[in-house]
Parts: sequence; C-alpha cells; structure tokens
Amino acid sequence: MNARRRKTPDGLPSRVYVKHGSYYWFKPGTNRWVKLCRVCNGETAMLERLANEKRKAESATGSGNIPGLVDDYVDLHKKKHKEKAWPHYAEYVKSSFRDVDVDQVDPAYVVEFLTTNWDGKLHMQRVMRAFLSGFFAWCILKRHMSVNPCREVKLKKPKARDVYISDGHFIAIREALAKETSGRDVRSGEMMQCFVDLCYLTMQRSTDVRNLQWADVDRDAKIIHFQPSKTADSSGEAVDWPITPEIDAVLERARTFGKVKGKHVIHSLSGKPYGATAVRSAWDRACKRAGLDEVVYTVKDIRAKALTDAERAGYTMEQLRVAAAHSDVKTTEIYLKSRLTPTSVVRMNMPKAV
Repeated sequence: MNARRRKTPDGLPSRVYVKHGSYYWFKPGTNRWVKLCRVCNGETAMLERLANEKRKAESATGSGNIPGLVDDYVDLHKKKHKEKAWPHYAEYVKSSFRDVDVDQVDPAYVVEFLTTNWDGKLHMQRVMRAFLSGFFAWCILKRHMSVNPCREVKLKKPKARDVYISDGHFIAIREALAKETSGRDVRSGEMMQCFVDLCYLTMQRSTDVRNLQWADVDRDAKIIHFQPSKTADSSGEAVDWPITPEIDAVLERARTFGKVKGKHVIHSLSGKPYGATAVRSAWDRACKRAGLDEVVYTVKDIRAKALTDAERAGYTMEQLRVAAAHSDVKTTEIYLKSRLTPTSVVRMNMPKAV
C-alpha cells in the first residue's frame, strides 16, 4: 500500500500517518511502512522514534548503489525463500557495501566482507556467499555488472558435525522437557516430548515433524505420509512411515493434549503449530535443566541419533536412505560419519626374550 498525499493538514510530519491506532512512517525509496509507536504514547515518543529511524536510513544509504539494489532484489525474491532470516541478510550487505557501486565489487571485496564479519564462522560465510552470489546474478541480468565475483571465492568447508546423543543423555533431556528443576510440570512439556519422540521414531527432519498435519496420518492404512519440505522443490523424495504401536501411542498423546485442537499433530495449548524458535528454546532449556547445556546438543542431533541407532540395529544403508527420504546414500552417510568409532581386532603381545 502506497502513502497518499494528505488532502487536509493534520499537523503530522511528512510521510507520517495514523493507522490502526499507531503512528507509521512511509520510508522513502523502500515502499515500506515503519511502525513508530502507539498514538497513546504521544507525539514526543513518535518524533523521537522518527528521528532515530531517519538517522538509521541516512547511515545505511551511503554513496554507492548497492543498498538500493539489494532492497529491490529482496523485495522481488523474498517470497521464494522459506527461510525467515533470508531478508535480514540484506542488512549485512547494505551496511558493508554502503559506499560501493555494484560494478566495483571484485572477489577481494567479497572475501574481505566474509572474513571481517564472520571470521572463523565457516557456515555463515557460506550462507552469505550464497546470498551475495544470488544478488550479483540478478544484477548481471539487470545489466548492472557483467561478472559474478563470488565465482572466484573459495571457502573452507565446515567440519562435519560428529555429535551423538548417548541414550542416557537423550532420556535425561526428554524427562527434563516435562519437569522444571523445582519439580513442577512444564505446561507444554508433554507435547514437547511427543515432538522429540516422533523425531526419533520416524527419523524425519524436525521441521517436517513440526509441520505434520493430521491429514497426513492415515490411521486406517497405518501410515504417516511425509513429504519433506527440503526436497519438495528438488528431488521430491517422500516416504510413508508405518504407524507402529509405539508411534500410535505418541500420536494418541498428542491428540489428547490441551483443550484447543488444531490441524497440526504437534500443537501448542492454543492449538497452533510451534515455530522453530519455540521448540529450539524448549530443547535448550531442557538441556540446561538436565545439566547438559555445555555439551551443546541440538534438535537436529535427534535425527542423527535415530539413524545411527538404526544402523547399529542392523538396517542397511539403502533401508536407511529410504527411511530418511534421501535421494542418495551419500547424504544418509553424512549423518553416520564419524559417529561410529571402529574397534580394532588386532591383538599384540609383548616380545619375550629367547
């Protein structure tokens, strides 16, 4: 929605309007509304916030054309990216390249940007290189530049995560999800246990377990249909998971949880689906209550534990590939790599004098 010119003066600063009981500023050059404060907070608070927003806008503008181009790029492509953090990557780029024109950027600029902001953080360097590469590719199509500088930027591959949750630690964390250190029940603890149980028993990504709907659960056929969101636009791999008695018990606990029901299997007390931040926070708090906060276990480690335990139980790599909805066995092996320490069969005896 664009800001319309005022027909009658209302005493407000330029580009400031009242909508839904709040003051909003229509930020120049961005086609965006910025909420300043509630009307009940008064004009003084509004003017202070407006001045602060203008200072930020002026400092981010700079003398180069990159900030404006990045805004255009994000506006055009943000709906195509499921990752909520994706639009925020633009702020890092705008801040660091505020005085640079896009046709001036070379590989050295990119390397300096990555190493200055994320020294030693290899994963984030790769994330930001991918963002920049997409941006520069778009700039090439718009004839703002002719060569993508990210093509010449080589980054060190992050070390594969080799954390395995032992059975004892897994049980301790699971129990801590439902109990405070004082012994009181955690209101959402039972549902968080259902979430962890399904992540382990089905070996699926935590995102797909969070997003699982009752429509995907076929009780008559005794299967759960998983269409992994990560592969929906690529390989399209899916898997029908059998509802074992143990899984059926978890589903029943989830079904009877709370008074308000929703369409999602894993739901809050209000019947709404949990976001990634909510389950991650619940997991982190449980790790702390279990005295395991220094080990740094993550929700994603549950899947690695499940696949590793299944391999130890004798299932083949091909069976695990199908279970994990992977298109290639090599992807499945990533979850097992360095988690199983081989045991030597060599036995030595001390030399004896002849």
